[in-house]
Amino acid sequence: MKLTAWLRHKLGGKKPDQLLAAPPSPSEPQPTHLADADEVYLQALIADVAAGRRRDQLNGNEVIEHIDALWARGHERLAIEWIEKLLSVPEVDPALTMRLRASVVERYDQRRDIELGLAHAEVLLGDPKYALRAHVLLAEYALHRGDNAAALRHYEAVLVRDVRYPNALMRVERLRAAVGRHAPAPGETIAGGDLRAVDSGGRYRLLRELGRGATGAVYVARDTELERDVAVKLLHPHLASDGKAAALATFFREARITASLRHPNIVAVLDLDERARRIVMELAAGGTLRELLRERGRRSPRRAIERHVQILSALAAAHRNGIVHRDLKPANLMFRRDPDWPGVEVVLGDFGVAHLPDQARANAEQPRAADAVGTLAYMAPEQRRGEVSPAVDVFAAAVVLFEMLQGATPWTREQVLAGAREHRDFMLPADVFGEIPAVAEAFREHVMLLGHPDANLRPSAEDALKQAQQLRAQIIVATADAR
Repeated sequence: MKLTAWLRHKLGGKKPDQLLAAPPSPSEPQPTHLADADEVYLQALIADVAAGRRRDQLNGNEVIEHIDALWARGHERLAIEWIEKLLSVPEVDPALTMRLRASVVERYDQRRDIELGLAHAEVLLGDPKYALRAHVLLAEYALHRGDNAAALRHYEAVLVRDVRYPNALMRVERLRAAVGRHAPAPGETIAGGDLRAVDSGGRYRLLRELGRGATGAVYVARDTELERDVAVKLLHPHLASDGKAAALATFFREARITASLRHPNIVAVLDLDERARRIVMELAAGGTLRELLRERGRRSPRRAIERHVQILSALAAAHRNGIVHRDLKPANLMFRRDPDWPGVEVVLGDFGVAHLPDQARANAEQPRAADAVGTLAYMAPEQRRGEVSPAVDVFAAAVVLFEMLQGATPWTREQVLAGAREHRDFMLPADVFGEIPAVAEAFREHVMLLGHPDANLRPSAEDALKQAQQLRAQIIVATADAR
């Protein structure tokens, strides 16, 4: 049945234009707006779907076409209301749901009411088809509110997806200056040349530089075969000569360590090519814990314990394989997406200075001699003396937990350099626990135990994980009671 005939049937034999022209009956309630064929169609469709009919039509292009027609005739509020109504219908197909969300966000933006569509825009961030535009709109909204840190975060996400997006690079540079953060300019390589001059193996199209370390630089790249964004780490050119075999071995040693640890809280290695001097890893586009603490401040006890459990889970997996990370710190803890999104977990990366086990002693817990490497503020006392055991990672986990709650490590710069460590250093003040003082004692005992100066008194990562999980359960209960 054609649409016109169907509408005439629904309208009691009248044509849609006859209904528009007919004066309302005095006995009928007066409508707040003129009914038209598009709205009549949508009303009838919803009614039929509720009765179990025409579900295939609900998810067709006609729904969008009728909403577009309402908008085009000036019924803007009505079009938005219909989109919001359709989004609440459980029978709507997921693909159409995302299309409707994208549509309503754009309409809110056109009406200068973008704050009403923020929840929809946040959902769109999870869909590659709509994420770019959603980041742009959220960046613009953050700029309007004067939130430079949030605007920068979203514009950097725009560059990850499209390095040539109009004005994005300029705005990122301005925002970095405004928040006092420096980063390598997109397109800049180790030698200061064009990204195209760097051998990425053909499959990976380099987009922009994320950062650099002692052995290599990390770039955002596009995997042209699987059509996804990844992180590509390339060995520094000056280390790639025949006389630098040790540097090359160290570079790929890190990749093999990371690839051997398949765990949801450890960054995944996707590809390895020694000839191209390239490691391809998953892209943690949500930034690092260090950036999160700088931009958004310290974490609540509940949010901190969630991250702490995830960190200990990663460490326990590494230690089961005889691997000691040795450089656990917020800068090496990353997020796959915006860390405040539900379900987003922290992932541990940068195993560049990890200590490999001896094959005959893969499960040994005794300290082993090694160079004193790592980051001073997170190094256990014995690590500064060159002793390595899984306990040094547990100590660093205590420092990270303390920093999440306090916004700083337990020591001043002078204390860090001096190296003296005491058990009471990890004593957390009462104001950290706010409305949940019932967990304060257990929380303090946990962090002080993990940060004990004596490595023999620290629990293993496995035992610390069990304690942290119990503490998390107590905090959830206490938080619920506080409400």
